[in-house]
Amino acid sequence: ASPSRVILVDRPGAAQTELRIGHVAVPRSTPDYHALVLLNAILGGQFVSRINLNLREQKGYTYGAHTAFDFRRLAGSFVLQTSVQTDATADAVGESLGEIAAIRGERPPTAQEVDLGRATLTRGYARNFETTGQVGRALAQLAMYDLPDDTFDRFVPGIRSVRAGDLTAVAERHLHPDGLVVVAVGDRVKLESGLAALGLGEPVVTTVDV
Repeated sequence: ASPSRVILVDRPGAAQTELRIGHVAVPRSTPDYHALVLLNAILGGQFVSRINLNLREQKGYTYGAHTAFDFRRLAGSFVLQTSVQTDATADAVGESLGEIAAIRGERPPTAQEVDLGRATLTRGYARNFETTGQVGRALAQLAMYDLPDDTFDRFVPGIRSVRAGDLTAVAERHLHPDGLVVVAVGDRVKLESGLAALGLGEPVVTTVDV
């Protein structure tokens, strides 16, 4: 985890800004795994997710934005990833932070969002095991993360069992708006003042050569 809230990687003349916003998150062994997978689908894991609809469809800042939990043996990460227009960088960061904070309770997942997220994750799930390569990767995950043999059999029932209240609870436990670190790669001259105005502290400026 970084003590800095905003890190600005200077790329003079960059035509756009690459953004990563995230913090340290939970391991694959978390009992909240299924709820977090569904929560992420609603927040930023699919085309009709809140963050993509906000930044792409409503604001027109980007061609696409998504979030993901990177589940590992030990602590993984939660990360929002997108590329945005340079002049929209600060606004995109503010909107992203607002969406992450809101799903923790101010605007909890709706029944429609939950149903759509469930459908997205479960209806085509069997296609993940169509080829020998896919089966091999699945077996590797069982070994890598010390998972039970019936892990993939339990995925669809696990997702279907998650309720809206469960999503709010895991969002409160595992999404930490005050601990999010913003990394912006772009033109410092055009970005620094806007990022500083977000109230996250002065950006720490570095270069790609560090």
